[in-house]
Amino acid sequence: MLLVRMEAERQDPARSTASIVWLGYDAPQAIATDATETKWADKAEEPLGNFLQGIEEANHRDVNQTLLGHSYGSLVAGQTMRSHIDLPVDNAIMVGSPGVGVDHARDLNIPPDHVFAATAENDLINLAPPPAGPLAPLNPKAYMELFDDHSIVHGTDPVSDDFGGVVFDVPGGKLPGSGGDMMPAHSQYWDDKPLNSLAKIVTGGQP
Repeated sequence: MLLVRMEAERQDPARSTASIVWLGYDAPQAIATDATETKWADKAEEPLGNFLQGIEEANHRDVNQTLLGHSYGSLVAGQTMRSHIDLPVDNAIMVGSPGVGVDHARDLNIPPDHVFAATAENDLINLAPPPAGPLAPLNPKAYMELFDDHSIVHGTDPVSDDFGGVVFDVPGGKLPGSGGDMMPAHSQYWDDKPLNSLAKIVTGGQP
């Protein structure tokens, strides 16, 4: 998040930007099992909501808040926004998301054109099956072609047209297994091009 703040201040030097990494919940540790359950996000809704409210109150003025969720963190962000009608969040960004717990961007209680999402082509999150769906076979592309309803583990895929948010482009990312890492593309949203888009959203622009 330091990189996002630095890029935001470079793009908009007239205003100050702060970035905070919120880790106030127990995150799932196993991708194929724990991360398919919502119980971790369920327990995070209240503390994250209180934290965001606290930022607004501590500043004694309106601040432009952007909530950025990566991977399972996007489910945490989405469920928190869904359950708090008056949450002081101006923009939401979901990257590498397995779903955000809602069927449509408008269900996040902010205008859909302020909900942004991106997933790299080679991100293994693309193999996330629909609820109760089968596990991905050895041929990922064939697997993804089996499903065209845009439903994945935790709701409608936020990068689909059905979700109704704003989708922005990111590079495809390295293929799984590059350099011995099974999920390299899943961690590359902080490289130059995605970082530029993230900072544009944070400063009130369009990616």
